[in-house]
Amino acid sequence: MKHLALKLFALALCGVLLCSAALAATPKTSPTPAPQTVPEDVLDTVPEKIQQLLDLAYGEWEAATDKSFSRVNKYTEWRGKGVGFGWCGGFITWCMMQLDVPMEEVENIPEGEVTGIVHVKEASVGKLLRGYLKMYRSTRIPQKGFLVVYGAQSYNRTNHIGLVVDVQRLDSGVYRITSIEGNMGSTVKMFVHDYDPLAKETSNLTMVPKAERTESERKNFSYKIPTLQGNSFWINCFLMPYLPEEGPAPAEEAPTEAAPDNAEALEAEDMEDEFLEITPFETPPPQRD
Repeated sequence: MKHLALKLFALALCGVLLCSAALAATPKTSPTPAPQTVPEDVLDTVPEKIQQLLDLAYGEWEAATDKSFSRVNKYTEWRGKGVGFGWCGGFITWCMMQLDVPMEEVENIPEGEVTGIVHVKEASVGKLLRGYLKMYRSTRIPQKGFLVVYGAQSYNRTNHIGLVVDVQRLDSGVYRITSIEGNMGSTVKMFVHDYDPLAKETSNLTMVPKAERTESERKNFSYKIPTLQGNSFWINCFLMPYLPEEGPAPAEEAPTEAAPDNAEALEAEDMEDEFLEITPFETPPPQRD
């Protein structure tokens, strides 16, 4: 009987040791930071350096009219001469570098809030997203100078990124966003879309109604919703190189109303080489009044 008790005690001790080892080997996970709270109204003005960024991107867009770029170009070679890749993120980082915006590679960014104008020295959409999340710089509300991260329905959550250069908030609470994006149709392209932060995530991006369009479709401008392998784009989140509360006050709302029209699609070309499945939000968006 004594021997049986000793055996049972030894088995119990082994079980405790094995459980302890398993718990020690389990990596700790930190919760994804909730999206920042930013003004829902559109800012009238932005910090001077952000305005310089918008002006620079606009100039690059104008200069790219009727141009096509290879995978190796000035927006990629900041990574090294002859280096090429899908360059939507590379375009944004190149623009930031021209203005000496402070930036570090994602692995060198400590987790925690930062102040001032910052960026992440990466080209991959996933790494840009990860870097901004480490700085708690994500939101669902667009403002000029923010970066827009796109997913493609069932394909991927982080397949493309652009720079928001203009925002209108319509009477319906929908935002009309103008963005400049690298590596779209092998050029620098401008898009105008309607975005509803309260819509179902994978269908929150719609076309501007035809009656409200003022531009014609061309090589470097479109109202169409891009697609990737048949999957329509949607907006994952916005990344914030600056914090609105550090800047000026909000502006008036625009007086027009959006109506969804998503019948057309534009096939996106040469998406990012590296896709990372990152879900930046664990809290729901604010409720509309």
